Amino acid sequence: MNTYARTYWFTWAFLVIAAALTGVASLQAAFFGGIFAALLSALLSKVYERGGPRYAPLIGATAGTLWVVAMFFRIRWFGYADDFQMAQWTLGTDISVHAAGFAGAALMTALIARYDFPKALGGGLLLASAMTVIPYGFIAWIDHRVAGPLDLVLLVSAEAAADEGPIRRPGTEPAKLTPAEVLLLKERMLVVEGPGGTEAVDEQGRRYWPLVRRRLVYPGNPGGPVRTVLIILPPGLATAETWSVPVHQDSKGLALVTLGAQKGVKFSGGAVSQAVRLDVSLKVKSKDDVVTYQNLQVETFRNSPLGDLYASILTQGIAAAFPTSLTDPKSPPKSEEKTKPLRLNFGNVPAAK
Repeated sequence: MNTYARTYWFTWAFLVIAAALTGVASLQAAFFGGIFAALLSALLSKVYERGGPRYAPLIGATAGTLWVVAMFFRIRWFGYADDFQMAQWTLGTDISVHAAGFAGAALMTALIARYDFPKALGGGLLLASAMTVIPYGFIAWIDHRVAGPLDLVLLVSAEAAADEGPIRRPGTEPAKLTPAEVLLLKERMLVVEGPGGTEAVDEQGRRYWPLVRRRLVYPGNPGGPVRTVLIILPPGLATAETWSVPVHQDSKGLALVTLGAQKGVKFSGGAVSQAVRLDVSLKVKSKDDVVTYQNLQVETFRNSPLGDLYASILTQGIAAAFPTSLTDPKSPPKSEEKTKPLRLNFGNVPAAK
């Protein structure tokens, strides 16, 4: 009974310590969830003693991993969608924490039969700490390269007089470009400071302004280096489409992407990442020769070096700060009498006069 109690309480304590060392796993979840997880480790007390110090940690780490997998499928089959999404995001860390806690308690239980309690406790604590830091360090390295934040900057064209900028929705602030982003744009476009703020002019004379800046954050890794992708949405896209947009391979990289008709994508800015991509979907609604945005959404896909371990992140509701032109002003209509210029407005914002 004493062996059972020691294994139970020290498994629970090692789980809390391992969760604290990661800095990502919820201490509250480890505190309460560890109470139930420790029951499984306590049931294996005799197995740990028979396995000895050589095999007990392996048995404990296996039991901890199986426990996490069992809880993962329990949430998948019987839990809520939000809980399952969070379980997907934290699966690697949860396995690291439980494997470390179970293995540390298993080694301590096996050592008590051969050494005194302080040595057994020190050995279990050292193993639990090492098994937490090393796997979590590897997980953090993968997240650093793959699952870091991503800044999305959308530039669109708008109808405005030569000495004016677009009319913005009241209360909205213009998206600002960093000096590095302005420098990248200057390599391919003419960038000037106008009445509407920073604007870029392409070879055909079309003017673009930053419409929105949105940071896409992977909930399991909100910090770290930030990739940036500038997306240019040119006039002439009159139908709903979805583009598969690549991003820079460098975790701090900056790339420029120009969207085109029929899912056309032009990427500039260096090596393309094989692990991260964006799906940008534009849904439009047409009525009386007026085309409006019905929805603009961005879905982020991330694949780790070990496979598809991350859930995709869907971002919706990217609203516009000013109305934009859908038809290309440099391409006049075939019939001036029968064809009216189409207007693309976000959220029923009145077009500029």
